[in-house]
Amino acid sequence: MQNMFDTLRGEFIGWADGVRRWFAFMGKRRRDTRFNVFPHWFTLLEWLAVFGSVILLAVLTADRLFLEALAGGGASNRFFATMTDAGKSGWILVLTGLVLIVLSIATSERFRGSAKRVWHRAVLAAWYVFFAVAASGIAANLLKLVFGRARPELVPDGRVWFSNHFTDNYDFGSFPSGHSTTAGTLAMALALLFPRLRVFLLLVGAWLAVSRPAIGVHFPSDAIAGFVLGAAFSYFSARHLATYRLLFGFTENGAVRVRGERLASYREFGRQLLRGDTWTRRSKAVTDDSDRQSGGDKGQ
Repeated sequence: MQNMFDTLRGEFIGWADGVRRWFAFMGKRRRDTRFNVFPHWFTLLEWLAVFGSVILLAVLTADRLFLEALAGGGASNRFFATMTDAGKSGWILVLTGLVLIVLSIATSERFRGSAKRVWHRAVLAAWYVFFAVAASGIAANLLKLVFGRARPELVPDGRVWFSNHFTDNYDFGSFPSGHSTTAGTLAMALALLFPRLRVFLLLVGAWLAVSRPAIGVHFPSDAIAGFVLGAAFSYFSARHLATYRLLFGFTENGAVRVRGERLASYREFGRQLLRGDTWTRRSKAVTDDSDRQSGGDKGQ
């Protein structure tokens, strides 16, 4: 029993030390200083002006037409009602969190050759998606408190915007759409990770965002704002990682691109992950260390 306790204790200490060393490794990477994470402040101001104009235009036109359609009972759609739940962030956070837990147990020391590099890519990809979805969700909730926009069914007749600022109430949390924020975050993150599929992934994300006004719980401008907010979080998070040459890198013209391994490396990673000795290699080493330490204690 004591040996089992020592083994479990050693495993936990090894796991915690591995997590600490991984974060330390991220922080000590040599930075690529050729390009900035964010554009020049004036360019960023131009982007914000365009974004604000699009949202204002949507509020004054699309939102008004949407309210007219809603009054006529045109916002009920079974297809979109089924689709919209995919925009919840919970399943994404749980899935990526589980991946991080599994890979933190199956540490890189358990893999050999190119599979070890794939392990690093997998951990970084899961961390990247987890962080982007969580951070953009927090930002969206803070903006909901600030704007306090009423849900479409609560807006008085003749108005397209009605607010109750800084109230933690679902009825006044319309802008921006949280589901659309998650959809934009995930779509952009996956589009950057799998650039060959970027058009299809962004289209799926756009459809998820559209589902919110389609079922009558958000205005079109809410969905647009949320989608752009989420996509921006994923994009600039990728650029931040690129400055550390982690998961992403910069091209010669400053665009962000994913750094990857060949397909054979991923096959080898999967083969080693499913192999029994991958999970027992470190445990055996910990057990041997514990036995040696116990023997040394007895010798004293």
